[in-house]
Amino acid sequence: MVRNTMHLLDDRIEEMDVKYKKVLGNLAANLAATTLKVNARYFHRIGAGGKGTLRLYADIPEFPTHKLFYPGKSYQITLRHSNCLSSDDDARLDPRGAAIRILSDESDATTPVLDLTLKTGKAFHARSIGEFATWLVCGSAAREEHVKHFPHIREAMWDSLRQADSYTELHYYSNITRIFRFEDGQEMYVKFKLRPFDKKFPEDSGKVEPRGILPPETGAIPRDENDKRPLLFLEKDFQRRVNSPDRVRYILQLQMRSVPGDESARETALDCTKPWDDQEFPYIDIGEIVINQVLTKEESEALEFNPFLRCHEVDVIRAKSCSQSASMDHGRSIVYSICQHLRNKKPLPESWKIFLDQSDVKLDLSGCPMAGVLKEKTVKKVTLARPWYHVEEGGFIGSRTVAMPGVTVENEASLAALSLAMKGEIIR
Repeated sequence: MVRNTMHLLDDRIEEMDVKYKKVLGNLAANLAATTLKVNARYFHRIGAGGKGTLRLYADIPEFPTHKLFYPGKSYQITLRHSNCLSSDDDARLDPRGAAIRILSDESDATTPVLDLTLKTGKAFHARSIGEFATWLVCGSAAREEHVKHFPHIREAMWDSLRQADSYTELHYYSNITRIFRFEDGQEMYVKFKLRPFDKKFPEDSGKVEPRGILPPETGAIPRDENDKRPLLFLEKDFQRRVNSPDRVRYILQLQMRSVPGDESARETALDCTKPWDDQEFPYIDIGEIVINQVLTKEESEALEFNPFLRCHEVDVIRAKSCSQSASMDHGRSIVYSICQHLRNKKPLPESWKIFLDQSDVKLDLSGCPMAGVLKEKTVKKVTLARPWYHVEEGGFIGSRTVAMPGVTVENEASLAALSLAMKGEIIR
């Protein structure tokens, strides 16, 4: 076969095996269809943003010399807090997010060098993209049966939900492992954490006690009937705190461990459904974040965060198979890229068009640089406070009808997007 040299390749896709491409292609196409429908973020749609600085501590004990996280360095940063699902009521029980963009310390301080996406809860509910896709298409009965055998999955899902009084009082975790490359050539596995500067807010701030086997599938548990706070109070609270004399302050932390030499041990270390033991791998305080400027609603909504915005010194761990633990981070970086291009009406690279065209979800990618769904529909109102999807009996792919208020997509074209709503971290 002769490769068309006019197509710029994406090496993230090229290194996948056939099954991985198929699984991820369907996920990406499902979310692409929904992104075009709603013309907005599907997850983490509303929130609050701010600007500030990350100042790394001058003395970080037992921390090898690192080009980016060098003791004493300071960076300009952008931070955005958000709700995973709820766009109509901040009092709903929901996973909460914190996305951080670190900007270059060179003369052009607007150039991003690293994006970190974090959420409440120490773990994610699926180890790999393959397990994630299986979870999406099975019903609630199958999920409940699954967590009976793997109770840590149930714990991860409930632990992600938070009853929030303020975004600034919660702890946020990366769940996903990255690889750190130090200047002495040493490589380490690393996870990030963001905690409030004030230690009076413990890790379990806002924690929700389980009320059943699994949370409701949309995660949109209604507020307590005695809760009289305004519907969207978290943004106002964040703005008030940023503009106060004390500003908003956090501590950036790391967990580190050596890269195992054995493949099985590496898979265990990269398993995002199981937190690392913080006694064996303690959190290291590496710097302080101060947010001193509020972003307008428009500025906050325009922010983009992409896990594949990384650098050699803080890199994404690659995967070749959808069953590998690393496929969760590696795969979601492609989903982020495609959906953000569509949401911002940027032309899709040819390699991404081909990738989407090979999926089971048919999108019209001809004659339009952004791509469009074959069957146009007008969406008058989209809300995330909605019942779960209804699925007709049929085959695994291409024979289901998914319904939600204002949107109906024939075949599989919103199934993953609607299912993903309960997960929160796959796309932002």
